[in-house]
Amino acid sequence: MGNLLYRIEQDLKEGRKKKACDRLRNMINQFPDDLSLRKKLGYIYFEAGFLDEAGKFWILSAPENNEMENAVQIYIKSLSNSGNAILKDIVFRGDKNLLDEYALKVITELEQNSLTITKQIPVFKTKTREKGNYSEDKTDFLSKIGIFLLIGFIILLPILGVLKLFEVISSLFYY
Repeated sequence: MGNLLYRIEQDLKEGRKKKACDRLRNMINQFPDDLSLRKKLGYIYFEAGFLDEAGKFWILSAPENNEMENAVQIYIKSLSNSGNAILKDIVFRGDKNLLDEYALKVITELEQNSLTITKQIPVFKTKTREKGNYSEDKTDFLSKIGIFLLIGFIILLPILGVLKLFEVISSLFYY
């Protein structure tokens, strides 16, 4: 996880905010209980001028300044103060028991609002992953073998086709 955070910092230093945002979104999906990732993504969106998106990722964090509060309010208003819409948009897949008091209060209020208005609370499948177990390399040994076999087949197919063509041509002239 430390390596990915370093890459994110490098992307930001080199002006690749979209790449940094993509990496952070992937990390949020892998580590939904780590609210610091949401907070960091919120700061990137805030610096880029996307206040509603910043509010989306800051909504579970206790406001540290007026900018955070304003961004969260803009975000809430952009979804018409609908707890159901907000819950569907922020997609929290972590363990609520691991949240701090402020985040748990926000989630509970959103769920109550959703229940009173829509008579349902959106439920998302939880993801559990330890912080140290993140690897970007998703290709395993068998998929690498499959790729090599496919490349070999693609190379071999034209060669076999040419050989078969010579065989057909030679059979026409030797009978």
